[in-house]
Amino acid sequence: MNLSVKAKVSFWCILLTGGMVPAWGATPVMVEDFETVASPPTVWVVNIPNENASVQLSTDQPHDGKQCLKLHYHFVGTGNFQYLGIPNKVRIQAPVHKLRFWLKGDNSKCSYGVRVSDASDEMHQYSKNTGQGGIIDFTGWKEVVIDLDSGHETWGGDKNGKIDYPITAITLSIGQPTDKEKLLPVESDLFFDSLSVDSEKSVDETLGCQVSVTSPEYGSDVKGDTTITLAAAGFKSVTVKCWKQGDGFGSDSTVATVALDAKGEGSFVFLADAYPHGPITVRISGEIGAVKDNCYLQLYNQGGVSWNEGMPQEPPPAAQGMTLVFADDFKGRLSISSTDPKATYYDHKPPGGAQDFSVHTFSGYDSPKNPFSQVDTYLRIRASDKPHSSGLISSMKNDASGITAKAPCYFECRFIGPNAIGTWPAFWLMTDYMTDHVKGIKVPCDELDIIEAYGGEGPRKPNAFDTYMICPHCWDQGEAGKAIEKKAYDGMHNPIRMRKFGIPSTWFETFHTYGCKITVTDTIYYCDNIEVGRHPTLPLSKQRAFFFLVNLATGGGWPVDLSRYNGLADMYIDYVRVYQQAP
Repeated sequence: MNLSVKAKVSFWCILLTGGMVPAWGATPVMVEDFETVASPPTVWVVNIPNENASVQLSTDQPHDGKQCLKLHYHFVGTGNFQYLGIPNKVRIQAPVHKLRFWLKGDNSKCSYGVRVSDASDEMHQYSKNTGQGGIIDFTGWKEVVIDLDSGHETWGGDKNGKIDYPITAITLSIGQPTDKEKLLPVESDLFFDSLSVDSEKSVDETLGCQVSVTSPEYGSDVKGDTTITLAAAGFKSVTVKCWKQGDGFGSDSTVATVALDAKGEGSFVFLADAYPHGPITVRISGEIGAVKDNCYLQLYNQGGVSWNEGMPQEPPPAAQGMTLVFADDFKGRLSISSTDPKATYYDHKPPGGAQDFSVHTFSGYDSPKNPFSQVDTYLRIRASDKPHSSGLISSMKNDASGITAKAPCYFECRFIGPNAIGTWPAFWLMTDYMTDHVKGIKVPCDELDIIEAYGGEGPRKPNAFDTYMICPHCWDQGEAGKAIEKKAYDGMHNPIRMRKFGIPSTWFETFHTYGCKITVTDTIYYCDNIEVGRHPTLPLSKQRAFFFLVNLATGGGWPVDLSRYNGLADMYIDYVRVYQQAP
């Protein structure tokens, strides 16, 4: 058969979309074919028990391929209106105009529609009420086509009423049948297949090529020559880099350039013994046309070269003339507790964790969700999807005891953080408000965020690269405090760009030491003993003692997604030191 170019494109569109041809100029892109899925499908329900709905991949009469998605549901005739949703995690980067899926009906008179989650976590609902969904008054397979450019309901997120890319989830929704206002009971099965979109860009640009590591597992231990295997469909090759030990700051190192096969798969050997001992980040980057992607593989090198590990014997230059008040290099048994007043650290923000702020809940060292572990001479804090937990340590405890220092003083911490979407590693100080709190008195306080780092790259992500934030705060100090805080913040010229100060690596590529010196006149911030900012010391900071906090949080106003890294991200702390000048 001799087809013209236009006919061939049309024929290919028909094959991809199961018979429906998208508008000319649009590219049909398969988003989920339900042949293989990254994680088991799930369903949420409203106003019925969880056991009244279940989903699974099924070989029972799929529309395309060998499998489809089967939903078993049971709506009851009592109570409030019932509905359910089947979320499908996606990564749609380019503008799309129509969404398509195949639905095998059961003539149940249930309603159907979709919900689209965008980059700001705003929800866009297309339903029978807004004219895009409908009623399941049919049996057998039917293609559902949703016009995403049409008017619809929205809520949450940035509330701007438009889809901000990337689209992060598409939820298939089913509602209970009704007869006027009467709720009708029904128990049946529905089937879904071939979730696709019509895009104005190519398949690669729409879905965004993504680099994934298939082995070893993210966050695992390695030693010696280690084979790392990749899956990066859409890319022809990837470049692998890792920070390497050396004089001064060390240097960046190209580990390998990996040519990928037709499936986008490949491998390389990482010579772990030639790289620093301890936590390392292997950066794997792909680029094709305008599409770029970076994967940050966190590993723990059990071999390798010991480089700048552990607490220095000499005090830092900024602490000259001061006395060491406290130091912890995490060589001994971890001393972290929610309840033990003798523990070194409290594992929530005092008092009582009432102001904990992480999307992945700050969890206790003594709890089943414990996010803390000691690895050689490092404290590891892990953010993990499975227990939905992460961690914080505070040098001030619930009874107002703890480690403090009063100006003139100096605090420092050496750590490496993860660059995953929504990760939020930080080292910060607060003036002591707990001494008054335990007496039932609420007092104002200052907060000095020495480093707030935000992970994640891509549209509407922080795209931090080599930057982080330094943020002074004057809490509960009225309009005067707000004015002082603004002046101090504006003087910092955030974000702090590490390379601007001659620091060639980032907070997620290798370890750095972050410090803060508070004097009666100036508060000075350091990275690797280099001054990166200062402001006049806040009035309250001159009067009250400080305590320190270190955490790996998630969120902070940004979307959170650890799925690329199998649901985990690690922060490693090498040591903490506190100095104070004698009166």
